[in-house]
Amino acid sequence: MRIDEVLRGQIKQAFMLDDRLSEQSIEVTVHDGTARLAGAVQSHNRKLAAQLIAASFEGCRSVVNELEVKPPGHVSDERIADYVRAALDAHADITMETIAVSVSNGVTTLSGSAASHWERTLAEDVALGSKGVCAVKNLLVVNLDDQIEDEALCHEIRAALAYTRGLRDADLRVAINGDTAVLAGEVPALWQKETAEAVARRFRVSEVRNDIIVTGT
Repeated sequence: MRIDEVLRGQIKQAFMLDDRLSEQSIEVTVHDGTARLAGAVQSHNRKLAAQLIAASFEGCRSVVNELEVKPPGHVSDERIADYVRAALDAHADITMETIAVSVSNGVTTLSGSAASHWERTLAEDVALGSKGVCAVKNLLVVNLDDQIEDEALCHEIRAALAYTRGLRDADLRVAINGDTAVLAGEVPALWQKETAEAVARRFRVSEVRNDIIVTGT
């Protein structure tokens, strides 16, 4: 179909103009608005970039991403595992002590436990971005008891904020990340942001990260 050929040309042109993909070996075919990507790229991030670019065109109904990740040069599995461990350990929101890393032919397996589903997903994203990683098997288990306790604590803090003078009508959100309470949302005045943090600190948390945005001048 003529429309498919036009879309294929647009996607190929976009890849040529993108610094991440211009030198990658990517084959593009389009049938009934579905773009199929094949070939090889040097990293998972470039594979994702190719999919996002293809999907961004109005005539593209879906993308089948069959690109293989082939890092340049040879990186040993032992070295890849070191890269992943270092990346996980450097991330402030990941508890590396509970995560084990193993690598076979560039495929990285994460095992152990995570404090939340958010941390589990974050660890996978960090591993995917590490040098030499072709794919990730995420076997991390979320401790359900800890998750239930975190949800209960979120509810308690939200209830306290809702009953606090000056915050009753504020649209505030609370999340628990390990021993840290994370506050988000918007308030018109700085004193309201400070009050919300003071309320959260009354609960059993070690730290409070206050990401509330003050909208007033």
